[in-house]
Amino acid sequence: MKILLLFIDGFGIGKKDENINPIFKANTPNLDNISQKHIVIETDTTLGVEGIPQSASGQTTILTGVNGPKVLGHHLSGFPTPTLKEVIYKKSILKQLKDKGCKVTNANCFTKEFLTNMGVKEGVKWGIAATTVATLAAEIPFRTEDDLLKKKAVYQDLTNEILIEEWNIPTEKIAPFVAGKILGEIVSEHQFTLFDFFQTDIAGHRQDMNKAIEIVERLDQFIGGILDKIDIEETLIIITSDHGNIEDLSIKGHTMNPVPTMLIGKSADKIKNDIRDLTDIVPAILKLLL
Repeated sequence: MKILLLFIDGFGIGKKDENINPIFKANTPNLDNISQKHIVIETDTTLGVEGIPQSASGQTTILTGVNGPKVLGHHLSGFPTPTLKEVIYKKSILKQLKDKGCKVTNANCFTKEFLTNMGVKEGVKWGIAATTVATLAAEIPFRTEDDLLKKKAVYQDLTNEILIEEWNIPTEKIAPFVAGKILGEIVSEHQFTLFDFFQTDIAGHRQDMNKAIEIVERLDQFIGGILDKIDIEETLIIITSDHGNIEDLSIKGHTMNPVPTMLIGKSADKIKNDIRDLTDIVPAILKLLL
């Protein structure tokens, strides 16, 4: 079987309040269909550690099955510290599966400039996200703009607008639905595929309702493209998040809300009772693939 792990940053389960929750206010036919016809698990992100869940520690947990906040003694925002990097290098799901002979990939497009200057550019440190560290740990190739032009990668904004406007990369703007179909094709060629979407977290911090709705609807269309391309009789899609944020624009930071872990497709029933918090994602994947 094949598994897609679609990680959505800052996507919690919030109140059904149009004044603060763009997920509830947005037009999301694909997410609505998932909630009605597939498995959605309220998943704890606090992990028994005081404080508000954060990205570096939460993402480390999702990608390794190790309780990142417990390892550190606190939740950590931003990018993994050396301590968390060590955990990822040892326990990354990409590395674990590759070491067992599985064909794995990170479907995100990285610019060559970023990869060349990863760590430092012009004296300013560029943070390296947990998903990037996990890819390094597995020693698998990064996908670049060359792959994007061949429709073998998807950029993190789904439409390529940032690549065009901020990176000056000559590519075409595409619809999120098309990006989803491209990701679906990549998934068909691998036993395990990771994709990272973090515009939701950025939108949540900005507290702009109209922009947040736009991002949620873009994500929904992307998921629609994935579902259009993927055969869920042969593939399992796991969608999860590291913490809440965009579901409550009344506050600028993250929330204590649980996140949805969505299971769509093959063998979803086999792991639906195994997932209660973020430490359970990796063991569930290993249960199915090894």
